[in-house]
Amino acid sequence: MKKAAHCILSSVILGVILALVMYFQAEVHAGGDLPLLGENSAINIEQEKRLGFSFYRRLLDQGVVETNPILHSYLNELGARLLSNLDLRLRDYHFFIVKDLSINAFAVPGGYIGVNIGLILRTQNEDQLASVLAHEIAHVRLMHGLQLMEKASSVGNTAFITMLAGILLSGVSPELGSAVLFGGSASSQQAMVNYTREYEYEADRLGIDLLQGGKFDPQGMVDFFRMMERISGNSGFQNIEYLRTHPVNDNRISEVENRIRSITIKKSGPDHFLMFRDYLLYVSLDRMEYAGSDFRKALAQSKMGEFEQANLSLKNLYRQDSENVWYGYVYAENLENLNQLDEARQVYRKLLEIFPDEFALSLRFIRLLKSAGDFDSALVIARRLENRFPGEKRIYKELSEIYNELQQPVYKMMAEAEYHRLSGNYQLAINLYDTVIGSSQTDAATKSRATAKRAEISIDRKQLSKN
Repeated sequence: MKKAAHCILSSVILGVILALVMYFQAEVHAGGDLPLLGENSAINIEQEKRLGFSFYRRLLDQGVVETNPILHSYLNELGARLLSNLDLRLRDYHFFIVKDLSINAFAVPGGYIGVNIGLILRTQNEDQLASVLAHEIAHVRLMHGLQLMEKASSVGNTAFITMLAGILLSGVSPELGSAVLFGGSASSQQAMVNYTREYEYEADRLGIDLLQGGKFDPQGMVDFFRMMERISGNSGFQNIEYLRTHPVNDNRISEVENRIRSITIKKSGPDHFLMFRDYLLYVSLDRMEYAGSDFRKALAQSKMGEFEQANLSLKNLYRQDSENVWYGYVYAENLENLNQLDEARQVYRKLLEIFPDEFALSLRFIRLLKSAGDFDSALVIARRLENRFPGEKRIYKELSEIYNELQQPVYKMMAEAEYHRLSGNYQLAINLYDTVIGSSQTDAATKSRATAKRAEISIDRKQLSKN
C-alpha cells in the first residue's frame, strides 16, 4: 500500500506543479513581473479552490483516497466540529484519508486536508487526531503556503518556481520536497527554515483555538507532539515524514502547554474514535489480530470470513447499545455478508430513524433497497441525502441509477449532469443539460433548473479561462 500510494502521490503532485509552473511562466512573459499571491492577488480564492479540487480529483482517480463512507463521514464530522466557530470562512474544507501507512498529514491549497492511515493508527484518541486536523486547517486558513511562495518570489523567477514545487511536494512527499527546496538557492533554503520555525508556531496557536471551539481537549496536541518526539528517537522511526514538515521540539511543546494551561473543556456526546480506528484497520489491512475489544474481535472474525461468529458478537453489542452507529452499521454489514438482507434492512431503517441524515447509513441502505428492487423507497432516501449533501457526487450516481430503473430519463440525465459537474467534467455536464433543455419530455420547472445549472457551469469556465 505504502509504496504504490507514494508513487501515485508524487506523480499527481508533479502534474499539479507542471500546470502551475506553466501558469506562472505565462504570467511572467505577459507582464514581466512575478505574480503576487494572497487574497487579492494573481492566485485568488477561486483559483486556490480549483487547484485543490484538481489535486484531490487526481488522487481519487488514482485510487489513493480511502472513500469508505462511514470512515469519510467520521473524519469530516471531526473537521466540521473544528470549523464550527471559525469566522469569515472563505473556502470549504475537505478532509480525506490517504491509503499510505507512513506517518503524515498535509494540506494543499483550497482546503483539502489529507491524513495518512499510518498517522491515524498512531493516534490514541480523537483529541490527538483532531489536533492534527486543527493544525492543518490553520495552515490553510493562514495561507502559509501562499505566503511562502510570495516570499520566494523576491529571489527571482527560477528560485520562485523551485520554491513553488518544493512547497507543494513537501506536504505530501517530504523526500521530494526537500530535494527540490534544498537543491535550489540559499534563499529558498532560508525560506523553508523560516516556514518551519514561524508558521508552525502560528498554526499551533490557531489550532488550539479551533480545538477549544470544537470541544476537543487541547492536551491532545501536546500528547501527540510528545508521542512524535518519543518515536522519532526509535531506530525504526528515523524517517517520520510528518516531522520533516512539522518539526517538534521542546520549545514548541512548552509554548503549547503554557497556552492551554488555563483551558478546561467539558466534553459531551459519544466518542467513537476507537471504533473508527478499528474499522479503518478492518478495511485497510489484509488481516487483523483477534485481540482488543469485542468490536475489534468481531471485525477480525468478519475479515477472515467467519461471519457467523462475528454475528454473535455484533448482535450482542447492538442490543446493548442500539443507538451506536458503529455497532449498527457493522452489524448490518455483516448481516449482508450472511445474505440476511431483511434483517439488515431492519437495522438500517431503525438507525436512520435516529440518524436521518447519516450519510454512510443512508448510502448503504439505498444500495440494499436497490438490490431488492425497491427503487421508490431508495429514491426517497436519496433525495433526502441530495438536499443534505448537495456537493456529494456519489448521491447523484445513485440517483441516476434509480431514475433509470423508474424510467424517468429526464431526471436521470439531470443526476448524471450533476455527477459530471462535481467530477470536473464540465463539457459532459453541459451536453447533458442541453439535452434536458431541448427535450419535449422536460417540464417547465426542470427546464428552468437545468438552464440555471448550465449557466453556473458556463460562468465557472469563463472565470477559469480568464485566469
